[in-house]
Amino acid sequence: MLTVYLMRHGQSQANVERIFANGDDGYPLTEEGRAQAALAAELLALKNIKRIYTSPILRAKQSAAIVEKRLGIEPVVLDEIREFSVGELEGQFISGEAESAFMRLMIQWISGNSSDKIPNGESHLEIMARMKKAIDIIASENHTGEVLLVSHGGFLTMTLPFICSGIDIREFFSRPSYGIGNCSITTVRVSNGAQSPSIELVEWANSSHLE
Repeated sequence: MLTVYLMRHGQSQANVERIFANGDDGYPLTEEGRAQAALAAELLALKNIKRIYTSPILRAKQSAAIVEKRLGIEPVVLDEIREFSVGELEGQFISGEAESAFMRLMIQWISGNSSDKIPNGESHLEIMARMKKAIDIIASENHTGEVLLVSHGGFLTMTLPFICSGIDIREFFSRPSYGIGNCSITTVRVSNGAQSPSIELVEWANSSHLE
């Protein structure tokens, strides 16, 4: 049995400015984001983590580096767990028609319309394929034990509930608490099955270490 901790990066400048920044255009952690990552690292130091994987996007790499300093484990960059592309919304403020277009897309994905996308962005089919590939890679490299993934809120929210066993998607997203806060930690267990890994949700978006 493999335990995977999935941490969203700390607060970034893009979070503060409310900008769609899902690409590689910088937007580092804020002072608050660095503090959040340090608090998360203290919690993670109580675990038995053997390997850290991080998205290649700056805010995730900076968060992983803070955890690395506490745990002494050099992160491995895994492109598959980067934030999903929002195409022509990239760089726009999260407000008005841009925000409405994004929310309409999320509703379509939750409703099962997995081929829909923002122009020049990724579809749900594409980001789900990336997450499944990431899990395959991690499970093949770590058959048992505990590992950490440092990734992004949108990517984790729109993939994990769909690949974990026993989750009613409509019920899950009808709850007000489905969001993933900065440096919250979600825990899943991965079992190697005959065809593909089986994934069980243990804890969703724990943020108690930040209080």
